[in-house]
Amino acid sequence: MKDEKAISPVVGIMLMIAITIVLGVTLIFFATAFEMQEPAPFVAHSSGELVRKGGADETFEDQRVYIYHNGGDSVKMSEVEIVVDATKCCGMKDRIVNLPTTTNKIDSQNLAEDSGLITKTPGYGGGAISEDYFSTGENLWFRINNGKCPLEKGDQITVKIIHTPTNTIVIEETLTAS
Repeated sequence: MKDEKAISPVVGIMLMIAITIVLGVTLIFFATAFEMQEPAPFVAHSSGELVRKGGADETFEDQRVYIYHNGGDSVKMSEVEIVVDATKCCGMKDRIVNLPTTTNKIDSQNLAEDSGLITKTPGYGGGAISEDYFSTGENLWFRINNGKCPLEKGDQITVKIIHTPTNTIVIEETLTAS
């Protein structure tokens, strides 16, 4: 009878050790099962410009959108898409994807909606659009199709550069046509 009382504390301790091990293994499993994601690049300062010539002055420069990277981390272009929202001006929206382009040409493979908002002629997209990285001191540019979305002075468009792995907006500029 004395031996039976001694077994009870030993069994209790063994059970506590087993529960602790199971909880520890479970915690380690959940901690390592979820992949740690790198944060989005931080663009401390950006600016933009919407150049509108219009009328008889229509040139290569007409309706050009410029986005300037003025400070912060470099942005890997293969990890971004550019959302162009001109719904207030002409009811159109599009996304520039599959960057960088192989040339300074934005074509159908680079436009998610291919709504006609963005000009697809060779030479109508440049700067960081055809580079691997968008870094401080650089710009990217593309052209709004003046046949599909003629801008008037004061019209506004919004351009967002989205880091797709984290779905984070790294640059957002609302631009007013000059």
